[in-house]
Amino acid sequence: MNVKSVFIVWSSYSRRAETIAAELNGQVSYQYEVRLKGLWLIPLRYLVQGWKTWHFLEQERPEVVLVQAPPIFAPLVVAIWCGLRGKHGPFGRRACYVIDGHTGSFHHHHWRWSRPLLRLLSRGAAVTLVTNEAALNILQRWKARGLFLVDGLPNLIPPTGCIGSEGETRVAVISTFSDNEPIEEVFAAARLLPQVTFYLTGDPKRAPSSLLAQKPENVTLTGFLRGGNYTALLKNVHGLVILTKEENDLSCGAYEALAMAKPATASDVPEMRRFFTRGFIYVINTSEAIAAGIQQMLNEQATLTTEVIAMRSILEARRQPQFEELTAMLK
Repeated sequence: MNVKSVFIVWSSYSRRAETIAAELNGQVSYQYEVRLKGLWLIPLRYLVQGWKTWHFLEQERPEVVLVQAPPIFAPLVVAIWCGLRGKHGPFGRRACYVIDGHTGSFHHHHWRWSRPLLRLLSRGAAVTLVTNEAALNILQRWKARGLFLVDGLPNLIPPTGCIGSEGETRVAVISTFSDNEPIEEVFAAARLLPQVTFYLTGDPKRAPSSLLAQKPENVTLTGFLRGGNYTALLKNVHGLVILTKEENDLSCGAYEALAMAKPATASDVPEMRRFFTRGFIYVINTSEAIAAGIQQMLNEQATLTTEVIAMRSILEARRQPQFEELTAMLK
């Protein structure tokens, strides 16, 4: 796309933002003050991130600003900047903004209070991107312009290191230690499969100590992995485990499974089952069902891998018209 674009993210990393920005020939700007992580420092963190976002936009003068939500304050700052300072070019055309509304913006109880503001901002946006049909229905009720855009297949950095290679049978559990993930059930499932080594991703500092105390010996906490180390983990295991309690979730881990041609065991939630129809074993979030699903995935690894490769082509063909619609809106 020949329009200058930037993607603002108020977190430490976003695979979806990286993928979309690359497709638009734009750049991602991470505005996240890691030193201000304490709960009581959140207002100060948002204030600093807001100031830095404004300064970045003043420097770059983009024509299109994509911004991830939550938190709601990121699109709020972007919308104000576009309204007050976003004019560019000899004819004074005003910059437009696009909200990339993640599942939490519409469905998580932490952000329920912000939905009236999200409604207002979405009605002023060029378009609001969403990752599930339920969120798209909400935008339609708000009379806001919405587009259901599934994630593109990530362009993963080549693998470095040997993480994920210890143990005869290995799975990677894709986690962020969010409260909508059944981590306790994963630990219980691992006890039922002592012959399987579980590599659990995500920053364990986000988990309560009482939960971590339940970790069995065959579970390895990898910490938060980036770049080649994360790709190495995906490459070295025999399958992925992608679990959520959120019914409307389309996990980034599912797209990574397709990119790496790995079978997956996933929570049986409507959005996941509707989009990932081949190469996935779906389970309810109980320890017994998770263990059984992982064992089935390992037993059927060869067949499921073939299905995942086919699913990759299906998803790419399904997504292309959606992405072309987005670029047409931004020209």
